Amino acid sequence: MSTRNGPNARAQALAIDKDHVPRQGGGSNVAGKPQRYSRAEYAKVLALQEEVARADGDYQRLRNAYLDVAQQEPENDLALAMIGHDMDRAHSRLQALIGLPRLPFTHEPSSVMRREAQRLSDEHH
Repeated sequence: MSTRNGPNARAQALAIDKDHVPRQGGGSNVAGKPQRYSRAEYAKVLALQEEVARADGDYQRLRNAYLDVAQQEPENDLALAMIGHDMDRAHSRLQALIGLPRLPFTHEPSSVMRREAQRLSDEHH
């Protein structure tokens, strides 16, 4: 069965080092030498790594903005809702890129962050 597509392909692609050699425990050929990847496969891996890094950066930036607004202006529900929606969307995108399934019982990151910000502000007062 091929592992080129699907969630295993993403996980396998993220495990490849920049010098074309899989990490320890990766596949090997019959002679026991590390398996090499074609230039096209390596380019796809690098593009995926860059895309994951960009999505993670977006999520972290929105998360920090949400925390900042929640601490500085907790009564600004509109800003919290707008940033929270963008943060939830960025989190979903990041999960999709790294191959995590969307679980129905998972809380939205913005609601978790709101509780955390409320707890922090209660501790400061």
